[in-house]
Amino acid sequence: MIINIDTIMNRLKERRRVFVSEADFQLEFAWVIKELYPNYDIRLEYCPAFDRRMHIDILVITDRGWIPIELKYKTKGCTIIDNAETFVLANHSAKDVNCYAYLKDIQRIEQIREKAKTFAEGYAVMLTNELSYLKPPQKQDCVYTQFSIHNGAEKIETLRWGANASAGTTRGHESPITFSDRYVMNWKPYSVLNDTSAGTFCYLVNRIGS
Repeated sequence: MIINIDTIMNRLKERRRVFVSEADFQLEFAWVIKELYPNYDIRLEYCPAFDRRMHIDILVITDRGWIPIELKYKTKGCTIIDNAETFVLANHSAKDVNCYAYLKDIQRIEQIREKAKTFAEGYAVMLTNELSYLKPPQKQDCVYTQFSIHNGAEKIETLRWGANASAGTTRGHESPITFSDRYVMNWKPYSVLNDTSAGTFCYLVNRIGS
C-alpha cells in the first residue's frame, strides 16, 4: 500500500465534514493527497492515451507507478449547516444504479491495471449520508441484489441484473460487471453532523492491487 485512504479520509474530515457536490469532494480529496504526499503528482479528470473516452477522477503519479482513484459522492437530499455554512445536498435516488456505478469503478480500475504501462495500485471510494447503502436488499427478488454494496457483501467474478430488471433501470448500465479479484464491502464512519436520518456520513473503500 503506497497511499493510505483511511489516513486521507481522517485528514479530510478535519477540513470538511460535508461537501457541496462530487466535484467539491474530488477537489478537497486531491488537496489532502498533495498535503500528505507532496512528492507525488496529481491529475484530475485524467484521460489516458489508451482510452480517450475514459476520465480518471484522480490520478496520483508516483515513482512506483500510477494510482488511479475513482470517487462517488451520493447524498440523501437535505439541508445541513456546518461551521455556519449551509449545504443543500442533492437527492441521488436510483440506489440500484448507483451501486452498479460504484462497482463499475472497480472494474474500470482493473482495466487500467491491464492497459497502463505503470500501475501501482488503485482505489474506488464512495461517501454517502444515505445509510440504506449499508444494508442488504429487503426483497428476495430484488433486481440489483448482485450489485448491492451493503456492509460485508463480497463481490467476485461476474455480476448481473436480476431477470426482472426493467429496461428503464438498466438503460446505459446493461453490461454485466466482471472482476479478476475478490472485493469485500467494508463501510466506515466519516462524520456526524446532526441526529437526523441524513446527518451521518459513511465511506466505502476498495483497493485494487497491482
